[in-house]
Amino acid sequence: MPATPSRSQNTSRRVAAPVAAKRDLDAIYGILSKTYTTFDETDDPWMTNGLSSTPFKSLVSVCLSTMTITKRVVNAAVPLYEKVSTFEELRDLPDDELRRIIKPVAHYNRKTKNLKEMARQIIEDYGGSIPDNRDDLIKLQGVGRKCVDILMNFTLSQDSIAVDTHVLRVLNRLGVVDTTSAKQAADLINAQTPARHKRHAHEWLIQYGMKICVARTPKCAHCPLTKHCDWYAEHRAA
Repeated sequence: MPATPSRSQNTSRRVAAPVAAKRDLDAIYGILSKTYTTFDETDDPWMTNGLSSTPFKSLVSVCLSTMTITKRVVNAAVPLYEKVSTFEELRDLPDDELRRIIKPVAHYNRKTKNLKEMARQIIEDYGGSIPDNRDDLIKLQGVGRKCVDILMNFTLSQDSIAVDTHVLRVLNRLGVVDTTSAKQAADLINAQTPARHKRHAHEWLIQYGMKICVARTPKCAHCPLTKHCDWYAEHRAA
């Protein structure tokens, strides 16, 4: 995994470089689109277990997924959705029971509090419906920038690229961005990605990051993007 900045370091200390020229992003996305399928074309556990089959499940699943691998999200979400299917039911579920059900995910104590408060917000502030805009989504307890981008793209059909650890690593290695800030990277890549690629860009980038451009030792010998990669150019010459 990339080194974690110390508390004394500013995670945005590196000035973000301009993103790659659109023609380079076109080439990158063109290659990735031919290499990887989209989530709805696979047997991805997130899809097969219906973690995004309703707006309610989509939002709760995304909140459960932070800092947690998919297998653990499934182990928490599936039994949870056997108990609740609305924000009212989530709000009324006893804290101890919710905490027990979602124990497989990281920070389950904090997520229990966040989910209960988020359910209250949606019921009291938004009439029981998930907000359909960024400004209101980000106000929800436990919902950060990555969660907002995922919801915008996959639930609200407003094309957006979410940047998580894998995507941030890929974008930096390729030289598309130069920043340790996921938010800054998301701003840059969303601004420059051609509209026709935006819907599925996150899906291609995250699969590439998990299968080829892995954290410890990237599998450059099997990489389809070496001619577009700053990291490969630097380390091949070393």
